[in-house]
Amino acid sequence: MISIRSARHAWPAPALAAALWSLAAAAQPATGLQTVVSGGTERNYLLHVPEGYRGDPVPLVLNFHGSGGVPENQLVTSHFDELADREGFAVAFPAGAFTNSLTARSWNANVEPGVDDVQFARDVIADVAAKLSIDSGRIYVTGFSGGGRMSSRLACELADTLAAAAPVAGLQYPDGCRSARPISLMSFHGKADQVNQYELSDDSRPYWRMGIETAVERWREAIGCPEDPDITAGPGVEVRHWTGCSAGAEIELHVIEDGGHVWPETASELIWAFFDRHSL
Repeated sequence: MISIRSARHAWPAPALAAALWSLAAAAQPATGLQTVVSGGTERNYLLHVPEGYRGDPVPLVLNFHGSGGVPENQLVTSHFDELADREGFAVAFPAGAFTNSLTARSWNANVEPGVDDVQFARDVIADVAAKLSIDSGRIYVTGFSGGGRMSSRLACELADTLAAAAPVAGLQYPDGCRSARPISLMSFHGKADQVNQYELSDDSRPYWRMGIETAVERWREAIGCPEDPDITAGPGVEVRHWTGCSAGAEIELHVIEDGGHVWPETASELIWAFFDRHSL
């Protein structure tokens, strides 16, 4: 396993770093735990380098685990490592360290005191870019549940860095969002989700601020999309697609009629296809 503690070393120029990584990757597994100092604290993330990487610029996807999870959970759940090998992009799976009412392995998605996970995301991007040659116009974010909520916040606060975002079972519109630009969004949510409920109710968890209809409507207004989406329906799934938004952005919402709190089987392929058509 590759383990590089970037916080304690001065890294060489990106081109040289990419060449050194390429040589190391040829002889070692392509997934390894990384450490970076963020906000004065050591934080971890799992980095997957695509098979065959030899130093050419590649896209980067940040993929956030759900509350209480670990990066390895999200790798196994989403299979983004396999997708990355096939499509030729890098994936960083950050490790959560924010304590909420349920766990100490969550994300500060609601702008509360404590861990600065927006800065952590910036630091992960910078750390990966010091190791690999990253296409700076093709950096994306996705995540599940609490990681989906964090993806929603990053879609707002890092809109000048991220080309697109895809929260799964966790779409929200962050409090006080003032996005730097219209960012394209894809989301998946089950109507039978009993953790992050499709409709906000009296028994919703404290961190769950709004239902999915409210969240997507606020994003629609912020991105400057027309009111009425194109709607296609398949077995148990309705897809709502807003195009003609400001600056060429789009929103695509997959509503799963009987879906629970899960990462849908087809989500990863659809997310990458969505990401692949967007760049800064």
